[in-house]
Amino acid sequence: MRTVDFRTVFALICASIIITSLTTYTISKIYMTGEGYVEKSWISPADHYLPLAFRVNSQGLIYYDPPYFVIRVHNESDQWISWLAFGEIFDFGIYEWRAKCENNVSNTYIYLGIFERHHGWYNEGIIAVRFDDATKWQFYTSNEAGETEATTINDVDFTVENIFKIDWTASFVSLYVNGTLKATHTTAVPQEAMQLFAEVGTGSSPPSCEPKCFFKEGSFREIS
Repeated sequence: MRTVDFRTVFALICASIIITSLTTYTISKIYMTGEGYVEKSWISPADHYLPLAFRVNSQGLIYYDPPYFVIRVHNESDQWISWLAFGEIFDFGIYEWRAKCENNVSNTYIYLGIFERHHGWYNEGIIAVRFDDATKWQFYTSNEAGETEATTINDVDFTVENIFKIDWTASFVSLYVNGTLKATHTTAVPQEAMQLFAEVGTGSSPPSCEPKCFFKEGSFREIS
């Protein structure tokens, strides 16, 4: 497998994440250009390099803290940051990744991955493990028709690293955490290919601390 120097620092922010699978996907060498989306520095289809895009306002941060790719926002009201790997789309299959969070408190929300169709419009296609102040931790899906489905998960410690796996078909999508089945959705099942993402943010009132998402490098893989 070709390796890259993903610790290079650019003018504002530089971060990278190596994603391995039966096909190797590598997100690398991206840099912010200011609030909003970033530009890609390069992409090599032969080696499956994936550029990242960000949606971020003034108090969002993104960086590499080995072995995690970290996103966080300050504990102020109405803050958010998310990243999207837009060089490849993923459809029906089995996928696995590792992630954890910090500070899932009142007036915060956290998406620990995995796929979104129209980034920022989560009710148009999403498969995600998420936290918010109202619903707490959920496995959440939506499809292109705007149907949604959510299953509460209250027996997992998301502040430690967990192994997440989804089995996504045309008729159902299931979530496993550390090998244990947690939910199967059969109504709001996305039918279109989607892109890898993660996101954190705050609500209309300042939370007591900063929400953070830690996506482990080298952990995302397409099993089948």
